[in-house]
Amino acid sequence: MFYGLDDAKAARFREAMAAIGECYPRLFASDMLITVDRNMSFYDDTQFMRSFQAAAETAQERSLIWRLHVLAWAGEHCRHLAGDFVECGVFRGFSTAVLAHYLDFGKLPKQWFLYDTFSGVPEDQRNSNHDNSEVFQVSELQAYVSKRFEKYPNIQVVRGRVPEVLAEQAPASIAFLHIDMNSADAELGALEQLFGRVVPGGMVILDDYGWFYYNEQKHVEDAFFVGAGYRVLELPTGQGLIVKR
Repeated sequence: MFYGLDDAKAARFREAMAAIGECYPRLFASDMLITVDRNMSFYDDTQFMRSFQAAAETAQERSLIWRLHVLAWAGEHCRHLAGDFVECGVFRGFSTAVLAHYLDFGKLPKQWFLYDTFSGVPEDQRNSNHDNSEVFQVSELQAYVSKRFEKYPNIQVVRGRVPEVLAEQAPASIAFLHIDMNSADAELGALEQLFGRVVPGGMVILDDYGWFYYNEQKHVEDAFFVGAGYRVLELPTGQGLIVKR
């Protein structure tokens, strides 16, 4: 899936990718990312593919496979560390569903905290280019996510505004932190509250960091991490990665 293409442009794009694919069969073209002649070894990871296919319900979710592979790699590393898992920005819980299945999270001696307003980005936290369209029915979305994880007693769905809700309920030690809130203010607030709790070797994944549309987040996060003595690794998937020392 490539965003922003009308039907005619999408058809021409598919034709171009098909022509490239005739020369380079190892072609990936999805989620605004095109690669040629890469191994894409996640397709050979049976457990990952089983977990991904079980959770992906839409074409948009299926397009995110490389991003989910990054999260699965990080989750596999962080499962062996002390500390809990945290996700700020949950929406329908897709990424957590993939990782929870992949890691068999219900059997791990960890908690996973999922924070979201379940009603979209609060008006006073929206980026300057926010289109105001992401507004959801709280009861329906929260109920969907809660039901999705009801078989995992160690996954907690927490409704609230970040960063304020973190003062009420947040783990003291964090192994894995995934931030995807489409808001510079909210994401900076989450980092200010939580990065100090990430254990050595723990990982922070910033979902929007490399996307030009969300460069407000990149600017504030770069300043935060430089101040903390770190630099963010921008990945071709659009994610940003930090490993805590």
